[in-house]
Amino acid sequence: MRHTGSVRGRFGGFAAGHFTLSVLGFGGWLLLSGAWGLPVFPVYVYVLMLLYVPAGWVVSSLRRWPAPDLKTGVKAVLYPALCAWIWAFGGLWLFSSGGTLPSVGYLGLQILLSTFLLASPSALFVLMTGLAFLDGAAPWLWLPQVILAGLLPPLLFFLGSLLPRASQEGCSHESEKSIGAPDSPVRAPHPGPAPDGGPGRNPDGEG
Repeated sequence: MRHTGSVRGRFGGFAAGHFTLSVLGFGGWLLLSGAWGLPVFPVYVYVLMLLYVPAGWVVSSLRRWPAPDLKTGVKAVLYPALCAWIWAFGGLWLFSSGGTLPSVGYLGLQILLSTFLLASPSALFVLMTGLAFLDGAAPWLWLPQVILAGLLPPLLFFLGSLLPRASQEGCSHESEKSIGAPDSPVRAPHPGPAPDGGPGRNPDGEG
């Protein structure tokens, strides 16, 4: 089955790359759990987030996605981001309701904690930037961090998915130009002798 790079196909490809990176990122975070205050932790978070670019490159190459139009590209970035924002802001809203409904607040807490496994690059990005710049700040100041953490993964993945398309198109154009060229090993086939009386024979009857 040929993958056409539809919005649904791109969403599924992003989900596959995203959850793979999340599980790997969660395992690495456990190994670095005692290094939060060291410079290696921010470097790890930035590298983990940037890995969405090669992930998009790999998935796009395997599925042979063509170049998307503007509408498809916007949807490919926006739909995963909307899912991330609904999950994160829904968890925050439920958690903030814990003062009046403890069970609802506990559910919101579990949703937020699950992001460290289901979306470890984004969760660690929010944690790192929050500890660095928003320690003790009002809760609403964390909202821009959450918005950025939900947008960056699909955006970087989409940008990575464009890389093989440009190289493949360039190679295909070069190969089309080279076929039949004087120095090319691939030449157009020479027509064989035409039948008697055909248009390919000369007036003397010789081929």
